[in-house]
Amino acid sequence: MNGIFIRAYSRLLQIIVRIFCKLTGKGGGKFAKFLPKDQRFLIPNYCGNLNFEVDTTYPMESSVWLAGVYDVTTTNFLKKVIHPDDVVLDIGANCGALTLVAASLIDQGKIYAFEPAPTVRSRLQGNVELNPKLKEIVTVLPYGLGRHNYKGFYNEDPNYRGNGSLHGQKGIAVEVFSLDEWVALEKLDKIDVIKIDVEGMEYDVLMGGKAVLEKYHPILYFETLEIFFATSSHSIKDTYEFLSSLGYRIIYPTASYSEIPFEGPYPPNSVAIHSSQAARLRK
Repeated sequence: MNGIFIRAYSRLLQIIVRIFCKLTGKGGGKFAKFLPKDQRFLIPNYCGNLNFEVDTTYPMESSVWLAGVYDVTTTNFLKKVIHPDDVVLDIGANCGALTLVAASLIDQGKIYAFEPAPTVRSRLQGNVELNPKLKEIVTVLPYGLGRHNYKGFYNEDPNYRGNGSLHGQKGIAVEVFSLDEWVALEKLDKIDVIKIDVEGMEYDVLMGGKAVLEKYHPILYFETLEIFFATSSHSIKDTYEFLSSLGYRIIYPTASYSEIPFEGPYPPNSVAIHSSQAARLRK
């Protein structure tokens, strides 16, 4: 396919998928396989007035191009709870689809975006640089976060480019910190919101940040897909129970904010909110 045809076809597919998403309320991820690979497209008005470049090599980015947003529920929740002076951690930032949204809500605050995968991290940095006003707000970091400090190894999922984990014994070497250790090194005096998407390592990240959670009571938005927890030594229920022991309520990230049963079924993403932060949901 020549370049003109590729762009015309991709644009037509985008229009069809966005109509589908609007009519059904569903995402457009399943259509990503129909996009030509190795193409780059700029979304000039991403989630308002942001510039966001997608590379169709990566299924997640393809779905953003087609649907116009990474995840409506997550995006709306971030807009609800993030304040202009917040300090936000995006742990597992990938190419920055949510990092940019969060950064656009901040004025005097700061975002620390953790992404250990070199190729994806370069995509993240590139998307930040496409938005000059956000460059002073977002700091991109090459670290992983876990239960303790160690040397990990990143391996990309061969069936879903752009996703990966630190579970392997070999691969791309990555420096991993506990959240408590990293915050102590950075000498942060507050943390308001933490988003975690680390392919089943959510429990380890939270355990490694116990002191931070007890001190700052940040709002937590974390992935709870059972397929990823199947390879973890701890379950989603374990994660909920740990957070509950620290005074957190576990709720759905939707307008009802109803509590999630610890026995399941589990939503793709969960929210944990401390009683001291409940007012943010009434913003």
